[in-house]
Amino acid sequence: MDETMRVPVRSTHDPYADFFAAAYDNRWTDGLPVIPPTPELVASFLAVVDRGPDDVVALMPPRQGPATVRGIAANAVMAGCLPEYFPVVLAAVEAINDPGFPLATLVGMRPETPFFLINGSIRTKIDLECGRGCLGPGWRANATIGRALRLIMINMGGLSPGTYARSCFASPLQYSFCAGEDEENSPWEPFHAERGFKPEQSVVSVFRVTSYTALFAPLDWDQSPHGLLEHTGLSLGSPGNTAMYAGNLSCLILFNHERARLLADAGISKAQAKAMLYEHSRLPAACFRKGDLAALHAKGLVADNRVSLVSGPDDIHIAVMGGPGIHTVYLPGFAHETIPHAPVSKVIQEKPPV
Repeated sequence: MDETMRVPVRSTHDPYADFFAAAYDNRWTDGLPVIPPTPELVASFLAVVDRGPDDVVALMPPRQGPATVRGIAANAVMAGCLPEYFPVVLAAVEAINDPGFPLATLVGMRPETPFFLINGSIRTKIDLECGRGCLGPGWRANATIGRALRLIMINMGGLSPGTYARSCFASPLQYSFCAGEDEENSPWEPFHAERGFKPEQSVVSVFRVTSYTALFAPLDWDQSPHGLLEHTGLSLGSPGNTAMYAGNLSCLILFNHERARLLADAGISKAQAKAMLYEHSRLPAACFRKGDLAALHAKGLVADNRVSLVSGPDDIHIAVMGGPGIHTVYLPGFAHETIPHAPVSKVIQEKPPV
């Protein structure tokens, strides 16, 4: 996607269909229609960043394709992004190619995918949804930024279905998975500030995710903060989560502002919430097959006859987003034997106004 190519237009009344047909035949698309990345559109994206068009941001695994700024811009155009989204896309490409993120393992058979969390003032500038329905359809910035990253992984990294991508079932999350944190309504410090960034900085963080699990506690009508953490913690572990057997696992819990406020009003800090979630997530060893327990013991994941999902509370990450309601979202992580399990965060470099 970094070479100028001419696609013949056979129909003057629907040239987009001609480009989509060519994109589909050449495996340039995720299966959905794409916008032709004309030189004029690509130039409008390049104008919002202080980067040379031919700068190579990364060599995208698995085929080590050179991801130039121009090529990344072309994929962002195809995904339906607006030019003002481009600094986010560029920072996200840097994040997934950081040595701390095992992007190359996405060729595996599990339905693994990056989840992109955005913090800072750029959320309001690009109208990124952080509240009700933020993980679903209807929001251009959320949908197209996430989709741009998937197209970049396909076109520059080679993660096209039927080639390097070998997931047994794949996942609808692989089309697009991006949202912002609801910092304005959160009682806790935002995720990027917790990681040492300045609150005024705009930052994208990328997590390793295997699936999406919606949690609802219908019996907890008293809205107990401790009941919320107990129910959520008990929902984290699963003998079927194969990542548990690899170790180096982390996860992300998404509380909406009502759930976060319930905890904060009870005097529970984010760090305390993580510690309580960790304790409640440790499953009895009897939940696992005897043959599996040997591997879990070898990795140090069994203590006091209980099996931990993660090595400690710091491996449970929390962000605040979503609309009101008695709901929580659990995003299980995927593991890698040697690469640390922490998410990767990158500052979004916005071009100074002229």
